[in-house]
Amino acid sequence: MKADLRLLLLPVLIWCAGLNALMPDSDFIPEIYSKSSSSLLSGNPNYSPDFFQDSPPGLSHPFSSLDTFQNGLKEAFSWGEPHSNLISYRHTPSAFKADVQFLAGYEHNFIEDQDYDFLYKGWQLQAAAGEKLRLFTHWYNGSYFGDLDAAETDCLADGYLKRFEKRIQLDNLNGYLSYGTQNYTLALGRGRFQISPAISSSIILSDRVNDYSYLLAEGRAGAFKLSMLHGGLMADSTYSIYENGLLDSRNYPEKYIALHQLSYTPNPRWKLYLGESVVYGNRALDLNYLLPNSFWRAVEHNLWDRDNVLIYASLTHRPKASLLLYASAALDEFSYGRFFSNWWGNKYALQGGVSLSSPANESTLELTAIRPYTYGHFQNHTMYSHDGRSLGYEQGANLFNLSLENSLKLRDYLDWTALLSFTYQGSEGADWRLNYHEVFAGQIDDAQVKWFAGDLSRVYGITNTLRFSLFAHHKILVGHRSVYDDEWDHRAFCAWQFIY
Repeated sequence: MKADLRLLLLPVLIWCAGLNALMPDSDFIPEIYSKSSSSLLSGNPNYSPDFFQDSPPGLSHPFSSLDTFQNGLKEAFSWGEPHSNLISYRHTPSAFKADVQFLAGYEHNFIEDQDYDFLYKGWQLQAAAGEKLRLFTHWYNGSYFGDLDAAETDCLADGYLKRFEKRIQLDNLNGYLSYGTQNYTLALGRGRFQISPAISSSIILSDRVNDYSYLLAEGRAGAFKLSMLHGGLMADSTYSIYENGLLDSRNYPEKYIALHQLSYTPNPRWKLYLGESVVYGNRALDLNYLLPNSFWRAVEHNLWDRDNVLIYASLTHRPKASLLLYASAALDEFSYGRFFSNWWGNKYALQGGVSLSSPANESTLELTAIRPYTYGHFQNHTMYSHDGRSLGYEQGANLFNLSLENSLKLRDYLDWTALLSFTYQGSEGADWRLNYHEVFAGQIDDAQVKWFAGDLSRVYGITNTLRFSLFAHHKILVGHRSVYDDEWDHRAFCAWQFIY
């Protein structure tokens, strides 16, 4: 019976599938990322190590007897670390283990005369067969109430929404199925990734978007590692080709992102990686971008220059265990003969930072500079974006940003994060949604754009958050964000989550 139950569970787990099943020191898990967040649901599961509770062989749940129910109910409201899950299954001969957890939560945002609430429920599941096969899924479904226009600006409202008269409904799922060893990983999943260390947002690939489907592979040989990602994206809008407007409203073109990267780690202190990403679409999956050992810029030229290619490089140096220095560069487009001119097509981004860490504290200072029109393209299905949000730097282009983040563990159950930022930005070429063939019609080869062209803005931001994990199965988040751009705007937020 137990063996039959295991066979019944496996297809469900595989269907749900993706938790941290990437290889140790995977290039898809950045060394530095922001800990500041206004929601307990917005964290990236890829950054959390998988963790299984100690459970006896067979099926375990709190409803097997009156004693187990009473113990489970007591633990649900107890202090300290969790010791059990809603459902656990262990099969020692095959080294198979699985945990299922129920989650529910409530979040509230206080904005001046624009308050809104978010109420949700869901489940989380993780499983492993031996040391190589991993499965994970995280699903939630919820509704916004209150000021619905303000709710649509929430960090979780980054994809499909269904708006009713008095509420907005949304749901989401991320997860993966992966097979990996110390030196190789192959994963199929739905998620999001940040490439390169960053706290304000990556200039190469940002994870501040909705989840997307992907196929991921990594392999290491000595000091070298080859990484590849191919994902399915949502176009930002539809194409109108039918007489029936209802059909046009669902006519989203196919859209994909592909990324390949070669990294070199001669010793634990230094790491260098070079790579390319390309966004393409309105056609079937292109086998050209499944070949990791090629130069995709040249490939794209031979596809008649219709896709959106980004070349990038990053370098990290750790002179000692507590200090990390990092620098990244992304090259969207350029001309050798005009690289140091103000030609609009010199589109690139630069980012660098320094991070100091200790067991209880991490402080990071970061600078970012991005030329006008970086990330922009000329077709809906090749914009460097996913479902209406940029895959590049979150704040846009034509800017300079200075950010400082400090994360401090005040107690075993209490974490404080403070994020300070300053952004100096020109309005011209700041929006990734601009079609540069329309902006520079008739002058595409000689138009000039200076740094910070257009109307200037100086935006200051201050965010403070406190995370409590005082109880075994409860999490609490409270915080406040203030933004100054001609005048102060304030947002306070709080969140509670129960997971068992």
